[in-house]
Amino acid sequence: MERLVLIGTVGVVVVVVAYLALRLFVWTSAASKSLEYIRRHALWTGFIAWAFSSLAGANRAGIYDSHMFYPSHWHAIPWFAIFAPVVAVVSVHAIGQATWPAPKATKRTAVLEFRRIRDYVPNALGWTVLGVFLLSAAVMPLVAASPGVEAITSPAPDSMSPWTAGRMNGGPLALVLTLALVLLAAGTLLVMRLITSRRSLEALTPEQNKTLRIIGINRLLRVSATVASGLAAIAGNYLVQPMPGSDVLSFTNWIGLFNVAVLVAMLFWKPPFLDSPTDDAGYNILHVPGTSSKLASGDGFAVAKLSDSFTSITPLAGLVGLCVGLLTTKWFGWLGPLTLVVVFILLAHWGLELLLRHNYARPGTARTQLKAAVPRGLLIVAGLAILALIPALIAATNLNTGGMYDWPGFSRSSPRFLIPLLCALVILGVSAGAAVAVIRRPGLNNAAELLDRTLRRRSLFRVMRTSAGGLLAVLAAVLINLGTAPTYGGPSADSSLVMVGAAFIVAAAVLCFYPVKGFTPNDFMPTAPTNHSVSK
Repeated sequence: MERLVLIGTVGVVVVVVAYLALRLFVWTSAASKSLEYIRRHALWTGFIAWAFSSLAGANRAGIYDSHMFYPSHWHAIPWFAIFAPVVAVVSVHAIGQATWPAPKATKRTAVLEFRRIRDYVPNALGWTVLGVFLLSAAVMPLVAASPGVEAITSPAPDSMSPWTAGRMNGGPLALVLTLALVLLAAGTLLVMRLITSRRSLEALTPEQNKTLRIIGINRLLRVSATVASGLAAIAGNYLVQPMPGSDVLSFTNWIGLFNVAVLVAMLFWKPPFLDSPTDDAGYNILHVPGTSSKLASGDGFAVAKLSDSFTSITPLAGLVGLCVGLLTTKWFGWLGPLTLVVVFILLAHWGLELLLRHNYARPGTARTQLKAAVPRGLLIVAGLAILALIPALIAATNLNTGGMYDWPGFSRSSPRFLIPLLCALVILGVSAGAAVAVIRRPGLNNAAELLDRTLRRRSLFRVMRTSAGGLLAVLAAVLINLGTAPTYGGPSADSSLVMVGAAFIVAAAVLCFYPVKGFTPNDFMPTAPTNHSVSK
């Protein structure tokens, strides 16, 4: 694995060199001023940093086989595989900030403005990343306190144990992982400071420059959180390693599942979109703090307050769905509560649209048109979940009853795929109804078009987020049942499907709580001037 990581790192270095060559010598100065070029530059900076971030080569850090020499020293620690991703992630983002196009105009504009890091960090993302770093740091003392265990050449003759590897003393490994985590945190803060303090691009407006800084910090924090949770997963793999010769047949790295959850969350935590003043700018208010006096016109404040109130109603709707679902376990098993939680949350979003239609919209009012109403990533996740359900349901037709995670069904003769199929169809049906209600709702008759477009986009996002999470949960239920169903005389169930299903459950939970920025009173205030420009 270390050789693979080395080869992959060399390959990415080649990509970086090629990218810098294109950036500095091939792209024309005219293209460097275009908005599409700036978007592409920001995207490729984040993508290359993500390509560097793999810690797969260090997954067995601190674990050694019997043929390895001096295991109590530092030889069982893959230094390069641990530190290379940390240094590379920070370096790539720093290079990305240092290679923005230089000023070309004969007259330059001096901008006097006070910028702080926290002005460009979305609150939800900032607190989430801080929590990931703190949780990762909390694992390190447990590693430091773990004693070493000697490896054995083979288990006892009467033992069926597959485990022979030992592990080194936890102190050195904890020190190395802590140093990597501290280096990552310090590098992230330094690059955030660089993003905040670098000069503004002359081709962009002040608001676009602010959005560009938020995009850079967003992508930096997401990949840094992924690497930090990966360091914790390495520590978790060390902690749960079975004792040599033990009769344990399998083990679960729960911190590794935490790493999967962070990876999924950071993958879909979409940054704001760098748009021009003439574009449909309503999307950015989903994620970016901003102010506009237009939002406060008419019923704007009341409508926004009503929309945000449903963030506290949807958990209550989910709780009601759970209680009702418990009454269906006789037929649906644990799929009943799971499905009805999703359905009741979707019904709450549907109810919001009906309430908006009744109180603030008038039939015949023109509806605002949306560009890219739902992020493409959500559509891809939902589509993949539907496609993966098809072979899973086909495989479920031959399942035996009596498993721990089984669904009883309506009768012994009913096909085994019927219950999960019904659950998926119900989720899709309610999602379609809620989405149609959002799309066909007349425009708000006494509110700004920007607010109407934003509310419609938020509602579609929430409906699609809940629907995709529900479909992933149904798929996870089928996979877990496939991996635990009893077998009589035939081949045993594939237990690896349980781990895949558990990962899908985590992904579904993360997706259902994917954040959308709420409105604040500041969103309805006019934008105050923050800089003064003079020519020199």
